[in-house]
Amino acid sequence: MSAGDVTGAHPDRAVCVLDTQYPYFYLSENTALINPGVSTWTGMVTASSGKLKLQVPWTAKRVRVVAEVHSDRPEDVIENYDDVIEFGYWSATGLAAVLDWSRTLASPLELLPGGAGDYRLRYHVREYSREAADLGSERGAVAEALIQLWPAKLGGKEELRITGALGTFWHPGSRLKTVWND
Repeated sequence: MSAGDVTGAHPDRAVCVLDTQYPYFYLSENTALINPGVSTWTGMVTASSGKLKLQVPWTAKRVRVVAEVHSDRPEDVIENYDDVIEFGYWSATGLAAVLDWSRTLASPLELLPGGAGDYRLRYHVREYSREAADLGSERGAVAEALIQLWPAKLGGKEELRITGALGTFWHPGSRLKTVWND
């Protein structure tokens, strides 16, 4: 019903497939101390003290989540996704995990390279997983999310690519900025 198909193929990469009875999942350190003092903001990711709630397309029945921990800024794969945002993430423990919508552990991440401290997090989403489509799954049934996390100064939230229905719903201002800049 919740987490399933958990694998950890690489020490710096966790992969899990979650059901989307509710269209979101969490990144948590099982402490109220992550992102302390961060005012709550909402969009594709809701950040508040203690957790990150990551939205997925509401048309998906499942979401394939790939979480990567990097020692420095990762390769740019933004063009492969519909919607991408990036923001500062403060880690209280250096030990994060992916939880499903019911807050059940889906996959722990490896120890963050700098331990507790400042990181950047880039959240990518696409409506369906190309791998799932290749396996004959119904189009739109399996969404894909990529989380990239690396040590860096906190910084503000940036909308790097907003082209899909999910991003347009949660970040309509990005679409308006594009129209006015053209």
